[in-house]
Parts: sequence; C-alpha cells; structure tokens
Amino acid sequence: MEPEMDGAKWSFRRRRGIVESRGLLEELPAIADAYTTHGGGNQNLTGRREILNPLGWEQEMSVTFETETRRIARFRDAPALMPTKTASSSNTNGGEQMRANWHPMKIDAAYRDPHGFSNDETVDAGVLLIPEHVNFPTLERTETDVQAVLANYFGFSVPLLVWQYPSSP
Repeated sequence: MEPEMDGAKWSFRRRRGIVESRGLLEELPAIADAYTTHGGGNQNLTGRREILNPLGWEQEMSVTFETETRRIARFRDAPALMPTKTASSSNTNGGEQMRANWHPMKIDAAYRDPHGFSNDETVDAGVLLIPEHVNFPTLERTETDVQAVLANYFGFSVPLLVWQYPSSP
C-alpha cells in the first residue's frame, strides 16, 4: 500500500522502484514533514532529529574525495539525509535551481565512488525532496536539467527520485 504522497514525482533510472523495494517510500512523507515543521538549515537540526532519528535517518553526512594532487574535497551534508539502515540518500533543498542541481551532483559523486563516506556507507540511489511553496527549484526544471544537461554532458548516472511535496511557507 502506497503512503500518502501528494504532489508531483519524477524518477530517473528506476529510482522509485528502489525506494519501494526497500520500504523507504513510506518514510518520505515523515521526512518532508520534518522539514515543513522545523525548516531547513543547520539551526533546525535538533527539531528535525526528533522526527528523523526514530526512522533511522541521519542528517549530517559528509563525503570526502581526494584528487591526484592530494587536495581533499569534502561535501558536507552530501547527502543531507542518509538512512543508516540502507545505502540510499536523500536531500531536501528550498533554494534556487542551481543549488538544487548541486545536490544530485554530490549524490552522484558519492554513487560513483563508494569510498567517499567515512562510515563505509554506499549510495546506490538518491532522493531529492523539493517543497512545493518555493518558486525554484521546481520538479519540472530539475527533470529537464538532469536529463538534458547532467546526464548528457556530465555522465549523471545515479538513480534519482524527485518529489515536490505539498508545503506552505
């Protein structure tokens, strides 16, 4: 039985099937509610933690990559949410479209390099949650950007589910 997931959804490379097969689809409305109730940003971690921790979702993850010159690139909160019980990632963003595109790119980088996480987690799919009340990002623009630009020119390959969930400012 599918949970109450009003709003628009789009899937790239069968992401929705992966989410469903793991039983995570039921948890997405609670994650959206955590952000609707407590807002985004680091200042609201504690409030969201009350909702997300019982589900096994971690809010603070970082991915580290090293280049040939030994510089280290760290993506803090990339992904912003990660279930500790599975290797799937999720991110919620209420900012502009380019910033929204940056989140799937970070998830894709973690998907391509399984050694990026310090806790030996891996990413085999991503979820981007977008609040409906914002003008940008939008589900339609994200879908277009992933298919037309990220996949065609940057080899974007991580299975991705984008859900624009009902919200109010």
